[in-house]
Amino acid sequence: MQPDLSTEMDGNTVLSPVLDQRVRREQYRLLSNHLPVVLPGSLLIAVLLAWGFWNTADHTAILVWLSLLVAVITARLGLASYFSRLPERPEADHLLRNTLLLGSFISGCIWGSAGILFFDPENAYGFALLVIVLGGLVAGSLGSHSYYFPNFPLFAIPEFLPLMGGLLVVENDFYTLIGLMMALFLMLNLFYSKKYADMIERSIRLQFANDALLERLKASNRELHEYSYTDSLTGIGNRRQFDLDFDQTWQVAETTEAPVCLILMDVDHFKEYNDTYGHPQGDEVLKSLALVLLNVCEEQKVRGRPMRIGGEEFALLLKGDLDLAIDIAETIRESVKKMKIDRGEEHRVTASFGVARAQPAKGGSRGALLDAADKALYKAKAAGRDRVIADRKSGAGKHG
Repeated sequence: MQPDLSTEMDGNTVLSPVLDQRVRREQYRLLSNHLPVVLPGSLLIAVLLAWGFWNTADHTAILVWLSLLVAVITARLGLASYFSRLPERPEADHLLRNTLLLGSFISGCIWGSAGILFFDPENAYGFALLVIVLGGLVAGSLGSHSYYFPNFPLFAIPEFLPLMGGLLVVENDFYTLIGLMMALFLMLNLFYSKKYADMIERSIRLQFANDALLERLKASNRELHEYSYTDSLTGIGNRRQFDLDFDQTWQVAETTEAPVCLILMDVDHFKEYNDTYGHPQGDEVLKSLALVLLNVCEEQKVRGRPMRIGGEEFALLLKGDLDLAIDIAETIRESVKKMKIDRGEEHRVTASFGVARAQPAKGGSRGALLDAADKALYKAKAAGRDRVIADRKSGAGKHG
């Protein structure tokens, strides 16, 4: 189950450090996962930019610039792949964050150096190409670089600043105007990057809060199911669980043509026991009986589970022949007689059993099986109790 990540207080969400850590980890993961898409695209743009300036700029400078960019992109992709295989832990998160930020800054610096290497005030074509490429990179990287806000400024500012500064120092009103417009463009992108990053963070927090709420809802449903289908005193299934298992077992037996046996057990003289020793002691007896039933089922490898279907009445559904069911009932009966209680040997607890068998695939009915087992139980009580009696139309067996 997920830990409780947030609580509601006066309509506001109070966030825990655990949630903050998970949010940051998700932001880093989103940044890292986008690198294999973003970086190859930026490399293609770099190649086109180098080709555009091949005839006007120094070839060595172009090749060095392009080689540095390839090296950085290769390293960033390799590190992203490495971190994706690491287990989640705070140390790895911190190292991934620093790696991502450093990679963005170095990439921004290399791209920014293009504004120094390739800018020529006399080359209007080259100037236009630089502005389009560098401005396009800033705008295009806003989404992919803003999952964690510090990442975008570390790329955009060193990428845009050299060309922008170069324009402002040139004694030309047109270039000065373009430089000021680029500064405004950069500030707008930084503003919207922060807005986008905040929106992403809120979305992640909401997702995690919803996940935590869903886990709590599932846990509550499990508890409700357990409360609805479990006997609160003994911890085994109750009558509702018995009815559900009866339906499911019957449906499977109709398909597989397997016989179904039902064992009903009733504690002998339980009312008198309660009247004599009190209900708390009677409750302890019922708990001990449930434990005996569970132990016998485990030892005998019974493919069924005991249930308490009434005050002192228990039931066990089995798949198999009647003789097997009788043997299991006998084992339970002997175990009940050996059960240790605080009231001494003269007050030992015994139980009576009724066993019946049905063949669902051959027209038997659940009601008839339950009625047959109940009648067999009544016969066991009438015959002196502390015994097992089996009854069915095709034959009956008697033990005790």
